[in-house]
Amino acid sequence: MNNYSTKRNMTHKLPNWIDSYIFDTLGAKYCKSNSDMTVIDWNKVEIMNYLGTYFPRSYVEATSIFTQQILEGFSAKKELSILDFGCGTGGEIIGLLTNIELCLPNVEKIRIIALDGNHHALRVFERVLSEYKKKTRLEICLSVAPIKIVDFYDLTVLDEIITYNFDLIITFKAICEFVTKAQFEKQNPYGHIIRTFLPRLNQEGLMVLVDVTSCNNVSKEWIPKMMDEGLSEVSCTLLSKNEGYNQSFCLSHSGTNGMSDVSKVCWRIIKNK
Repeated sequence: MNNYSTKRNMTHKLPNWIDSYIFDTLGAKYCKSNSDMTVIDWNKVEIMNYLGTYFPRSYVEATSIFTQQILEGFSAKKELSILDFGCGTGGEIIGLLTNIELCLPNVEKIRIIALDGNHHALRVFERVLSEYKKKTRLEICLSVAPIKIVDFYDLTVLDEIITYNFDLIITFKAICEFVTKAQFEKQNPYGHIIRTFLPRLNQEGLMVLVDVTSCNNVSKEWIPKMMDEGLSEVSCTLLSKNEGYNQSFCLSHSGTNGMSDVSKVCWRIIKNK
C-alpha cells in the first residue's frame, strides 16, 4: 500500500480553457461553504456556485490522485470504462481524462456512465465535456443517468442501468451527502456503496473514494473515520491512501481573483482481493 504526502508548497492552476469556459462562458461563481452540503437538492443558481467552487477542486484532486503510477495498470488497454457515482458537474471526470490522455498513450476510447440525482448539474457536466471533446484525441462515449437515491434499496435500480463492468469506479465528495441526509439508516454508507460497486469492477479495475474531511453534523462522526470503518466491513485490497488525516490541495483560478483556494480531502484506492 502506498501513502501520498501533502505537497503543501504546490499551487495548481486551473487550465486556461477550463477557467475561461466555466467562468466566462457558463457564468460560474466562486462561493465557498463549510457546511454539510446536499448538492442533489440545489437549483440552477446554486449549481453555478458549485461549478465555480467545487469543479476546480475536484479537477485538481483528480489530476493529483490519478498519477502515472496509479494508471499504469491500464497501459496496454485501448479502451477504458468509467463509472462516476455522484458526478455533479464532472470536475473529477475531466481531471481523470486529462491524466489518461497524458499517461496512457495507447488508450483511444473512453466509455463513461455518470450518475447523479441533480439534473442541473448533469446538464452543466454535459456542456463542459462537449467543450473538452474539442480538445482531446480521445473518443468519449457518455451516458448520463439522472438517478436520485433515497435509501440503500434504491441502489438496486443500478442493475437496470449498468450492464457491463468497469475499469474505474469513482466517487468524489458524494457519499457524505448520504451521511448528511441519514439515508442509509444505521448502515455505514461507505461500506454499503463499496459492497454494491466492487463486484462491478473488471479483474484489474480500481475503485477510488474521495470525500471531505469534516465532522458531519448529523452523524457526529468524522468522515474519514466513517470511510475507513466502511472499508473494514468489506473484503477488498487497499492499494493507496492519503497520508495522515487528510490531503490539502492548493489551487488558483479567476474566480478567486488571484488568491489561492485550498481543498482538503481524504481518499482511498481499492480493488477486489
